Amino acid sequence: MGIVFNGRFATRPATGVERVGYELLRALLSLQDQNRFPFTVPPTLAVPNTERADALKTYVQTRDPRITIRKGLLPGQIWEQFELPFITPSSWLISPCNLGPISRRKQLLIIHDAQWRTVPEAYSFYFRALYASLQPRLARRVRHVVTVSQYSKNELERFNIVPRGKTRVIYNGADHILRVQADLGTLARYGLSCNGYILALGSLAPHKNLRMLINAAAARKSQHPELVIAGGTDARIFSAHGLHPQQGCRFLGRVSDSELKALYENALALAFPSITEGFGLPPLEAMYCGCPVLASHAGAVPEVCGDAALYTDPQSIGSWASTMEELSSSQELRVTLAARGRESARKYTWGAAARAYLDLLADLGTA
Repeated sequence: MGIVFNGRFATRPATGVERVGYELLRALLSLQDQNRFPFTVPPTLAVPNTERADALKTYVQTRDPRITIRKGLLPGQIWEQFELPFITPSSWLISPCNLGPISRRKQLLIIHDAQWRTVPEAYSFYFRALYASLQPRLARRVRHVVTVSQYSKNELERFNIVPRGKTRVIYNGADHILRVQADLGTLARYGLSCNGYILALGSLAPHKNLRMLINAAAARKSQHPELVIAGGTDARIFSAHGLHPQQGCRFLGRVSDSELKALYENALALAFPSITEGFGLPPLEAMYCGCPVLASHAGAVPEVCGDAALYTDPQSIGSWASTMEELSSSQELRVTLAARGRESARKYTWGAAARAYLDLLADLGTA
């Protein structure tokens, strides 16, 4: 018995869901290197016909030339539905990014959240129609479904996307951030100082709640330390969508992983105001870097972060403003949160996640 890994995520830019695909694959290869891979043959990586797929092939073959690479003839979703199902059908197919081929029953599907139902305004009509058509049918067809938090499991069952009792929770890892080398020139490049800013990650998605956070930063009695928003896009795009930096707030634009790690390590805190999250990687990344976390008590964030974060109401500008002021004025609170964060984050590793997936496949057997 073997494993086929659905590599369609290689056709898309690496956001949170795609990162899970890359990191889970990397962890499986690491278990193979350690002779802890409990199947008779190395995994097969199946990829559609794109340039990104070529880059993924190079990455995998550099790490382990024993891995079989199957590049398809078709692109994207067409490949996933009409070519992928017939690649070594006796093997287990792992589809790590919300969708997979409907005709392949011997499949472990990872659905990260139900946000296309909980926050439909964050997605296009086409996206919602596609997921409404495919995902519930797929979830009923495949042998087993995994999701990344108890919150997501409850939401998937509440909206009848996955039948009750069919989903297992396996938490993501976050220790990928430890592999990243911080760019030591980042603070100077952006005119920042250690503990002189509160970091947030930019996104236009409504459930990321960035507008509220900007207004909360402006509502503080003092606009120091400034709110620095990294990633997502540049200030002009935010402005075109009605998100304007106010006093005590600045957009940095897209940053590299090395720059992001340096920003985590030197921030006074990470502000994470999401209205809902299926998991929430950024708070755990920040905790691994010793950065205190201020977050909304919403979605899976309290489940994942536990008592290692400071929580407040995602809808209340006043609560966020006062909590940012409290965190800024108390070094003792920041030190306590940083210590709790480092300890809590250590529970979330990609190695543990990969072993849990392999154990589940072993439990499911060969049928």
